[in-house]
This record gives sequence, C-alpha cells and structure tokens, in this order.
Amino acid sequence: MSVALENARLFDETQRLLKITEDRAAELAIINSVQEGLASKLEFQSIIDLVGDKVVDIFKSPLVVIMLLDRQTNLEIYPYMFEKGGRLQQEPIPHDENGFGPQAMRTRQTVVINSDMQKRMEEVGSYLIGGEDEAPKSSIYAPLLVGNEARGVVSIGAHDRENAYTESDVRLLQTLANSMSVALENARLFDETQRLLKVTEDRAAELAIINSVQEGLASKLDMQAIFDLVGDKIRDMFDAQSTVIGVFNHENQTATVPYVFDEGQRVVDEEAIPFSPMVKHLITTRQPVVVNENSIEESKRYGMVIIEGTRAPQSFIFVPYGAGEQVNGYFSLQNMDRENAFAESDVRLLQTLAGSMGIALENARLFNAEQQRVAELAIINSVQEGLASKLEFLAIIDLVGDKLGEVFNSPDLNIRLYNPATNMIHIPYLKEHGERIYIDPRPLDGMAKYVIETRQIVVINEDMERRAAEINSPTVEGTDSEKSLVAVPIITGSRVLGLVNISNFERENAFSDSDVRLLTTVASSMGVALENARLFDETQSLLKITEDRAAELAIINSVQKGLASKLDMQAIYDLVGDKVRDIFNTEVVYIAIRNPEDANIIDFPYYLDRGNRIGQTGVTLGEGITSKVILTNQVVIANSMQEQLDLGGIYDEGEESQSYLGIPIALGDFVAGVVSVQSYQQNAFKDSDVRLLSTMASSMGVALENARLFDETQRLLKITEDRAAELAIINSVQESLAAELNIQGIYDAVGDKIREIFHQADMNIRIYDPQTNLVHVPYIYENGERLTIDSSPLGDKGFEWHVIRTRETVVVNENMAQAIEKYGSYTQPGTQMEKSAVYVPLV
Repeated sequence: MSVALENARLFDETQRLLKITEDRAAELAIINSVQEGLASKLEFQSIIDLVGDKVVDIFKSPLVVIMLLDRQTNLEIYPYMFEKGGRLQQEPIPHDENGFGPQAMRTRQTVVINSDMQKRMEEVGSYLIGGEDEAPKSSIYAPLLVGNEARGVVSIGAHDRENAYTESDVRLLQTLANSMSVALENARLFDETQRLLKVTEDRAAELAIINSVQEGLASKLDMQAIFDLVGDKIRDMFDAQSTVIGVFNHENQTATVPYVFDEGQRVVDEEAIPFSPMVKHLITTRQPVVVNENSIEESKRYGMVIIEGTRAPQSFIFVPYGAGEQVNGYFSLQNMDRENAFAESDVRLLQTLAGSMGIALENARLFNAEQQRVAELAIINSVQEGLASKLEFLAIIDLVGDKLGEVFNSPDLNIRLYNPATNMIHIPYLKEHGERIYIDPRPLDGMAKYVIETRQIVVINEDMERRAAEINSPTVEGTDSEKSLVAVPIITGSRVLGLVNISNFERENAFSDSDVRLLTTVASSMGVALENARLFDETQSLLKITEDRAAELAIINSVQKGLASKLDMQAIYDLVGDKVRDIFNTEVVYIAIRNPEDANIIDFPYYLDRGNRIGQTGVTLGEGITSKVILTNQVVIANSMQEQLDLGGIYDEGEESQSYLGIPIALGDFVAGVVSVQSYQQNAFKDSDVRLLSTMASSMGVALENARLFDETQRLLKITEDRAAELAIINSVQESLAAELNIQGIYDAVGDKIREIFHQADMNIRIYDPQTNLVHVPYIYENGERLTIDSSPLGDKGFEWHVIRTRETVVVNENMAQAIEKYGSYTQPGTQMEKSAVYVPLV
C-alpha cells in the first residue's frame, strides 16, 4: 500500500505541475495575443477597447473598468466600463485619494480583495460608480505605470463569490496592465507628434499667406486697390459668408466700408455712418472682438445693424488695423451658417494681415497726400524689400539700423528689444559717433520704460535735460548726452517689441515731422518683420521637435518589434544593447541585471566599452552609481566626472567617462536592473535622450518579464518530464517485481533494471541479517561480469555498516581513498576499488 500511495502522490504532483505549466502557457499566449494587437494600435481608445474586451473575455468578469487620471484637471476619466454584459458610459469625476484604485496608484502596487469587501471598502473609503448597484465580492485593481508614475488603474470584479481570483489571475492582469501602459505612452507620443506636425503645418500656411499678401501690398499704393487685394485674399482664406473692411474718419467720427462681399455678391456702399459702439470699442481697446455664440445678443450690445433682406451672423470677428497708436479701420468676418466658426488661428492670422494692411494703407495715404514724400516711400520700400528677404532676428535689426543711419545721416542711433519675461532691455544695435558699441542687457527704465509702457512716440528737440528728467531717462553709462532725439515704439498686434531711437549730439531741433513719420513707418515694418521671424523660428522649432519625436517613435517601434520575437534573456540583452549602441553612438553601453538567485548581486550580461564586449559579474549591490539607480528607482544623469563622483560613482584610475545616463529597468515596483550609456564628452545627454532611453527600458522590462515567464514555464515542463520518466522507471521495476515470487528473482530483476538505468554501471545488492549479523551479497556485477561473494560479518565500520546503522545515503564522487579511510571501509576480496560510488539503504 505504501508503494501504491507513493505512486498516487507522484501522479498527483505530476498532474499539478502539468496544470501549472498549462496555465502559464495559456497566460503567455494571452499576453502575446494582446501585445500583437497593441503593436498595431496608436490610438488611445482603440488600445483601451482592445485590452478591455480581452480582459472581459479572459476573466469572464461581469465588471471591468479602466480609469485614467488627467493630472492637469485632476479628473478621473473612464474610457472603458463593462458591467453585467454591457458597456456603460461614465462622466469624468474629480479624483479622490480614497478607494482601492487611488490606493493602487499611490502605492504602485496591485490591490487584491477576495473577502470582507464591505469592511475593506469602509477602511479605504471606497464607493460605487457608474451603474453599480452592489459591491463586488472579489476585485483586483492593477495600476497603469509609466516609469515611476501611475497613470490610471484597470480593475475587475466578481459579484457572485469571494476568493474569485488566484495568484495567476493577479499576475496576468498586472502583465496586461503593463503592456497597456507602454502602448498608451506610445499612443500619447504619437498624438503629440501629430499635434506638433499640425501646428507646424498651420504656421507654415499662415506664413505663406502673410508673405503672399505682403508681396501684393508692396506693389500697391492706391487705397482701393489695397482694399480689394486684401479683401479678396481674406474672402478666399476664411469660412465666412460676409467679408467687410471698414475705414474710420477720426475728424468727423464716421466710418465707411470700401469693401463688402456678402453671400457671394460684391456690395458697394459709400455711405458714411457715425461711429457705432463696436467702432468705439475697437478704437479704445485696439483688441479684436470674437463672437462664436449668442451672436444676436452680442450684435445688439455692439450696435450692429442687420441690413434688411440679409441673414444675421451666427459667428463674427472684428479686428482693428492701424499705424502707430491710431486705429484706422477694421476687418470683419461673418459666418451666417454656424456658431463656433472661428478658431484662435483665424484671429491670429487676421491680426497679422491687419498689421500688414495698416502699414500699406499708411504708405498709400502718405503717397496720395504728399507727393514730396516719394523719396521717403522709396526708402521704406527698400527697407521692406530687405526685410522681406530676412527671417533672422539680428539680420533684420542690422539691416534697419544700417539703413536708418544712411537715410538720416546720423551716426547715433540704437534699436532696443524688450523681454517681458525678465523685464530686461536688450540693445542689439547701438551706434554712437559712428562706432558700433555692445553693452549688456539692463533693467527696463528711463526712455525705454516710458515708450514701452505708454506706447507713445517721444520727440525731444530742445530743453533735453528737463524733458529727459520728466520721463526719468538717465544717460546710458559710457555714452554722451544728446541734444535732440526721436524714440518710436516697435509694435506688432497688441505687443510692444521694443523701440528705435535716433539721437543728435550736436544740435537742437534736429528732427522734423517727416523724420518722425518716416521712422514710425520703418518701425512698423520692422515690427511685422520681427514677428514673421519669430513665427519662422517657432515653426522651425516645432518642426525640429516633430522630427525628433517621429525619430524616437520609429526607434521605439523597431526595438519593440525585435523584442516581440525574443523569449531568450541574453537575446533580449543583446538586441537592446546593440540598438542603444547604434542610436546613441557613445563609448560605453551596459545593461546591469540583479542576479535572480541573489538580488544583492549585480551581473552585466551586456557591457560594451569602446567596441569591446566585457564580461562582468558578481558586483555587490550597495556602492556605485549603478546601485544608486537600482535602490532609488530614479533616472540618474550626470554630465561631468565631478557630478558622477558626487552621486557615488566609483572609477578606476585612467577611466575617462565624463557623462553618464542610467535608466532603471522596472518590473512593476521591483527594479530589476539598469540600462546605461556613457560618453567621454561632457554634457553629452539631454532630455530627449532620457525620454528615449526610458521608453526603451520600459519595453525591455516587459520583454524580460515575458522571457522570465517563458523560462519558468520551460523549467516546470522539464520537472514534469523528469517526474514522468522517474514514474515510468518505477512502474517498469514494479511490473518486474510483480512477476517474481522468488526472493533471488526479485534481487535479479531489481539489479538488472538498475544496471540498465545507470548504463551498465558496477553495482551490488547487500542484505543484512540482524539475527546472524551477516551481510549476504545476492547480486554483484563488476566490469560487466557477474561475481559471487561469500557472506561476511557486518563489522563495526565501513560504508555498509554506516548506511545500515544510520539509514543515510552516502555519495562519493571524488577522493575515494580519503572516503575509505574516513569510513574505515575496505575492498571486498576479488573486487576493485571504485572511483565514485552511491550507497543507498533498503528501508
């Protein structure tokens, strides 16, 4: 019966291990199927739906919820909620630190509740949401982790029973949550890339439109031609049924509309009407009016009159234009079909066109009113032609400064730019007595402060000391005091960019009205050019960001595709290490992994130093910069040798690494190791490097966990196969025994089977008779020959005496002579001394 019971136990153990193997294989198949699906998704809701539906199918759970936390608004978003057979919609709710989900996010640990649900809910302050009318009896809450940050939670629940979830359920849900976290982060990066690309395209389109309008304006000096050119361009560009350009006459407080295009028809209306509340508002505030809803009420508030037989607008924009401080008219776009027709980009573009048109109309007015100013306009045009070819800040400033010095024959002028973020004035162009001078930025004060804050032109032709004191304008250190000056603000839209200042140190009354007018026009043109340059720089910056993000995403996708095909740990290390080496092109790349047998030991399965693979193992966790990354679970970036030493770096004499970047490889909350790049150059790594290497480390962590699960599955399968082989051997021996009733036949059957199993090794069976104290040898083979040995007394030493008395197995695999001496054994007459031996008691 003992033998039968042992057989039954071994069979049960085999079945249990086989079940574990099948479960792990099923988990791995599920994880791989999810990851294959995720690899094809770069859209948030598609990823969430895929994982949510898969969780419903796998766990047959009546309750599945995916919650994401929007940290900017502190709202919990529920993009996936499944309960009792159907999808539910849940509006965002304020984030509450109470509850199981917030607990999982706060601790970055999976929360499992298999019993006492009501009590546990009261302890953490949990509550029901959505369509839930009763609390589940069992639940799992797995955090969605990206690096060290929890972005949300995926949870499942069972209403019908407690203890519904096993450790394998928890492990599977955690792995699915990790995979979804990586996929969602990729989708977020992709969305951000697309958004930046769209912004870049919009800005490029705006710049192209502005340049085309300015090119047309540069050839026009007739007022109506300018109105027609700009009006037609606006009508083509915007979604509006009505386009209007208005002109103000400040002397008699009336307005006319030289350009009206309504519902596909050009309308001629030469009637002058008194200033309306809308006109007065534009003149007073110099700000656009944008109405995208409640247009009827807003129209009445601004005194707009709906012409009989025409439709009332559902959305409208009024943007003022002018020259200097004076508002000379407006642009208006009106959409009769829909509300919310106009976006911020529409307003920005219309404002830029208004700035350009204000300059063009002022030029035309000056031409029509004063033929003597042809020379001035030629100067302005030459400046604008030069500006049209410049899209770089300092080039624009140098061009204007040099041209003004030539036109005014003045050796003394400066151009100042204002930085509102620092409240500092920068002077990129300063000439005194014909010599270019460079001075450091200075706080906003004096003349610059007055001009920028009041947006007023300052003209001082006499009594300089008193007038300068009135506006608190001290002389710049290292310069002389002037006798006449003109200071004109550089304005674009509603912003003052800086000022242009021309001085005369020799005489008073040096500047006439025409000088002031010319300088004002040039300053306005420069404002437009500087704004175009700023938009161009911003466009280039956004384009660079977009290209960098696209490159990062391509790299990450190529790594993940490679990892998806790997289930061998070293292959994963080699793939990621080689990819990091190719991308970063640094001198040193290593991957450090904590030893699976002893987490306090660090091994280096991949270490590349200047093209040479180095094998390094057995480093004790504790000191050094690698240990710091592991123990703190923080990214470490040090861009100098001293920074590395301050962080605990340990270096041998002669090593020259100047920059270090180390990213933790996290498996849930456990830091499994570090991926690092090092350079012999200082300041080698930037934020984009940290972001890219962090994403690669996250992908590697998921791949390593998959490989570990695969290795564990293979190990359990090997144990199962070994146990099955043992059972087969035992069964075959027992079958032989069952056929024997003669004791010598049993000895022979067992002896032959053991020699067969152990490849015809020398072996013997010895039987001890306690009544006679004799040891009988019914079965012995040596060198393939059956021997006969007489019975002999047991004695009080030797291997057989030790085994029979202690019931212990003795194994000798080396140093047999010493073992014989230790146990007091001897060689049986007619036999040889063996080199290795096993003595097992028959109990």
